[in-house]
Amino acid sequence: MGSGNGGRRWLPGWLGALLVPGLFSLFVFRGVLFLGELPFRRDMSQQFLPLKRVFSDALRAGRLPEWWPWDALGMPMLALPLLSAFHPSTLFFLALPFHLAFVLQFFLPVPLALGGTWRLGRALGLRPVFAALAATGYVLGGYFLGVTEFTYISLAAGALPWLWWGALRCRREARPRPVVFALALASMLLAGDPLLSLMGGLGAVVLVARRAPPRRLLRPALAFVLGTGLALALSAVQVLPSVLLLRESPRAHGLDLADANTWRMDLPQLLGMVSPRELPQSLPFLEMTYVGLSVAALALVGATVRGRLRVRLVVLTAVSLLLAFGAATPLWGLFSAVVPFWKSLQYPMKAMGPATLLLPLLAARGAQLVWRSDRRRFLPAVGCALAGGAFSVTGAWAPALPCLLLALVWGVMAWRPRLVLPLSYVALAVVAMDLSLTNGHVVATMPPEFYAPPPLVKPLADGGVSPEGFCYSVLWRPPARLQGFVERSIASSAALFPVRGSLHGLPTCNPYLPGYSARYADLWLRDEKLWPQRLAGVYGSRFMITLPSFLRPEQHARVVASDEFSGAVVLPLQRYLPRAYTVQGVKVLPREQVMDYLGSGFRPGQEVVLEAESVGGESWERAPAGPARPVDSLRRDGDSLEVEATLEAPGMLVLNESYFEGVEATEDGQPLPLYPANHAVRAVPLGAGRHQVRFEYHTPGLALGAFTSLAALGVLAVGGVLQARRRRAR
Repeated sequence: MGSGNGGRRWLPGWLGALLVPGLFSLFVFRGVLFLGELPFRRDMSQQFLPLKRVFSDALRAGRLPEWWPWDALGMPMLALPLLSAFHPSTLFFLALPFHLAFVLQFFLPVPLALGGTWRLGRALGLRPVFAALAATGYVLGGYFLGVTEFTYISLAAGALPWLWWGALRCRREARPRPVVFALALASMLLAGDPLLSLMGGLGAVVLVARRAPPRRLLRPALAFVLGTGLALALSAVQVLPSVLLLRESPRAHGLDLADANTWRMDLPQLLGMVSPRELPQSLPFLEMTYVGLSVAALALVGATVRGRLRVRLVVLTAVSLLLAFGAATPLWGLFSAVVPFWKSLQYPMKAMGPATLLLPLLAARGAQLVWRSDRRRFLPAVGCALAGGAFSVTGAWAPALPCLLLALVWGVMAWRPRLVLPLSYVALAVVAMDLSLTNGHVVATMPPEFYAPPPLVKPLADGGVSPEGFCYSVLWRPPARLQGFVERSIASSAALFPVRGSLHGLPTCNPYLPGYSARYADLWLRDEKLWPQRLAGVYGSRFMITLPSFLRPEQHARVVASDEFSGAVVLPLQRYLPRAYTVQGVKVLPREQVMDYLGSGFRPGQEVVLEAESVGGESWERAPAGPARPVDSLRRDGDSLEVEATLEAPGMLVLNESYFEGVEATEDGQPLPLYPANHAVRAVPLGAGRHQVRFEYHTPGLALGAFTSLAALGVLAVGGVLQARRRRAR
């Protein structure tokens, strides 16, 4: 890396430029990298680490798990985008022990983002040290560190700068190269984050577009289209099953979607981007906005500097921030009406991701003015001085002091140009220190013992809760006395808040992963009292985890276990059905009438309700004839479930697991008719006698998607070989 004016070489290439942000990143992630700890913030402990653990165990057992039985009566697993099942980093779980594999995947986005942002900055005309400044602002910013709580967003955020650098390579008129763009977009799609993939793709369109005669646009446009098609083909193994699953999910039907005013940016959060004292410390995404006062001040300077794609960078930044305001501006509604799948996305705060990459790029462009020979070289110092002075007057010294220090450093550089290169590393260190000290708490870790079985595990397991037995339901919410996310996370673990039970072999009826069926959402969301008071036991729950304050006086004597820290207690339900049972009574109704019947005239344990649309012309309706009978045995073998049952008369075998396309039932290798029962689960008609029924789930679209992705990999490999031969020939 040279000085830019033919000066001496301080450190070799990109290594010297990225050394400072790399060291500070190691400091921020020291818990997972050097202390043997694991992250635990909210969804990390309640969702992602349990999900990855079950997935890793299955891979190391030699199978690719397609079904998730641990919450919401079961759901497809590989089709869940947030699992990142086919992302290249998943190979860690196949080859390494879980703890090491998880840490590597957790930290992988950091070097990816550092290298990608540096490369993107260089392509936009930044000198190496200022490209490193942009990488520092992005990777140590509140958004990037905050989304490490969500591994699928973090992996996509690490690939975003590579996507835009690849788009700039497509923009070349003479020799456009779409491979980097295709690989980056495929990586984001395989990571499973639809919002960043959509926004990154739209941003790439803006960056690639240019004013030129049509004949000069042809090759860049073809390169961009080819890269997009190649990316979709490479990621088809994930995208196709996920799109097919979306048809059966509540989001496709407008259910269980947060309002566009939920977790959106407002003016206090906007101010929180430059003043950490304005950030709330309790709500997800709302404390992840800090980019630094100095970065914001320099970005304003950079927005006024003529440079490559300046207007487009500013416009993309503004669009990203406006989308983060959700319904407060008409832009979210416009995107919902125009952009495919946008209606299925939640939480507008996530939309600020591209802005947190663009602002450091603009800031680095503003900081680079110190290389100029005219008076404009003083603008970085003036911008930081004005911003730092204004905030110091209001008493906000935390953001003001680093900004004032940077103003001094930029001023010395502008006054003594020979000191620009060494002092630019000092400025880089100041920015990195400000961001890492302010945002470092977001990467919170605990010793592995945090994930040890809490006290409630044993009584639930002793009571028959298992993938072959019963489920438990949760009405628990953090008591008011719990302060901060650390206490709430510990309490959530102790209360076995979903999906934590999967770590200990305990399935729950509660929905948490977003892949549960729209049928289940109907049950859960239709009447908030109907589920806990009447239906939970019908669908296989035997216990309820709740707070003592939620209990009626006569229920306190029935409590079988409690946890002091979380305040949770375990209450056995008085009426419950097993995971699988046989019943002779059958009621057939049109689908639109089933939910009303379940809430009023339904006789649990005596009958099963089928839908007239699914049974067709078959005459299955029979009057109740005695209570339900448990099956003889039930054995789970990977994604399949084998049920042995003996019926004294023809009836229905009911399995309290979700009904999805892709579920099959067979006996002795012969297919059996399978119907949606009680609106959300499965039923198979059987004659009198002893039966052995096997239920299996096969992911729709997986085979076709895998074939498409393998074919695209083959095309990419052949193209790489041919290109290498051409290079050798030249």
